[in-house]
Amino acid sequence: MRMSEALFVLRKSLAALARTCKTFHEPAMELLWGDLDGITPLLGCVPTLYPIIGGKHWKDFSCLPVGIKPLSKHETLHFMRHAARVRVLRMTANHLYFLRVLEASETSLFPQLWSLSLSEMPDARHAQFLLSPALRRLSIKTLSSDIPSIVARCAALEDLIIKRPYHNTAYELSLPSDIVRSCKRLVNLSCNTPLNWAAWKHLSDTPTLRTVDIGGGVLSSFDYRLTFAPFIELTSLSLSSDTTTDITALLQHSEFPSLQSFNMRVRGCTRAEAEQFFRALSQCKASRTLKHIEIDCHEQSQPDEQLGMSLTVIRQFLCFTQLKNLRIHVHHPIYLDDDLLVEAMSSWPHICSLILMGRLRQPTVTFRGLFAALHFCPHLHTLQVMIDTSMSIDIGPAAESFQHTSLRKLRVGASSVAATEVEAVARIIFSVLPCADLVTEWGGGSRGSLWHEVNRRIQALRSSLALGRVTGAVAPMA
Repeated sequence: MRMSEALFVLRKSLAALARTCKTFHEPAMELLWGDLDGITPLLGCVPTLYPIIGGKHWKDFSCLPVGIKPLSKHETLHFMRHAARVRVLRMTANHLYFLRVLEASETSLFPQLWSLSLSEMPDARHAQFLLSPALRRLSIKTLSSDIPSIVARCAALEDLIIKRPYHNTAYELSLPSDIVRSCKRLVNLSCNTPLNWAAWKHLSDTPTLRTVDIGGGVLSSFDYRLTFAPFIELTSLSLSSDTTTDITALLQHSEFPSLQSFNMRVRGCTRAEAEQFFRALSQCKASRTLKHIEIDCHEQSQPDEQLGMSLTVIRQFLCFTQLKNLRIHVHHPIYLDDDLLVEAMSSWPHICSLILMGRLRQPTVTFRGLFAALHFCPHLHTLQVMIDTSMSIDIGPAAESFQHTSLRKLRVGASSVAATEVEAVARIIFSVLPCADLVTEWGGGSRGSLWHEVNRRIQALRSSLALGRVTGAVAPMA
């Protein structure tokens, strides 16, 4: 069934169950009214509104039909009998118009409401109907001048989601910051527009804050008059911006003693800006806690005299001893050789995924260095680095006797392999990495490349080994 049909059947079944007996009535009614898309089902309980609710085109109404008056106090109480059970409510612009039939009330119509999603903000007079002392989660798509004062009345609010079209006027840009500053007990914040430094200062002082996801960077240059408190309990930070400048400033003047996940998306940056950012991240007091790092900065936003020079990001990240996942996609080369790879893997004993995508250059990691590094990372399942296959691939019997069975995805980038070495490369990879698959390029590779031949040979070795196990004889590997 389609989801809408399944929900219809579910609600119809719950309604029937609620009428079965007193034992089933309360639990069935709680489920039936607990999660609603709009208030029209509630208004459908009021006989005088049947002409609206039962109409075929009620969603297209932009004003009350002639003859429809606001509900009386008695009808409002009838409405509230079921509204008191609502815990999750999603309101579109079409649904908001029905608020006009409700009389003003000093108390919330939804006393148990803990999650509210609004595609359009109602005026202050009608917004009070939706407020609840139990409200924990609020999602809004459009903003108005009333929202900061409205949100400030939701003392228990923990999750705030702001998704709206991006506007450029100073007043419109300041509203999200004002809303954030009105929240005193935030735990999770997601906002697709930038915040000013006063809002970031407020967030740094919020002891309950756990996750932050902000788009658009910061509104202005750093205000050096501000002194940031540590984001004491923040575990996840996700930022996006046009450049790294404002993000670097935030990292340089903040501490994140509990940070476990960091995600950054920027349009582009120069090599100097990238190095400054990486240095700031490595010094933000998260060396003992940070486990997941994802950085996407793969476009060239401006001319860069240092474009061909490699980044030293790997060495700067050696301090993150709890690292499990590291993904870096930049427009600059990332320096990595055998010795540095071994040092990195020995510094990251918990690493599970390492993905490095940078500007192509001659690879400096060999199979010998790769297999030596794998001894230090028993949990690694995904590795993406370029490998130099022009060096001797005779790694010796000691290395061939070692097997790393956790690695599932080995991506070699644009590394080349000579036709004469296909068999030897396949044999070595299969013997050391029996569970790994290969691709030739970052995006999946070309089926006509020699790496495709390596893959075919590995599959043949794997099939031959499996056949030998079934027949009781071990097939030759080459």
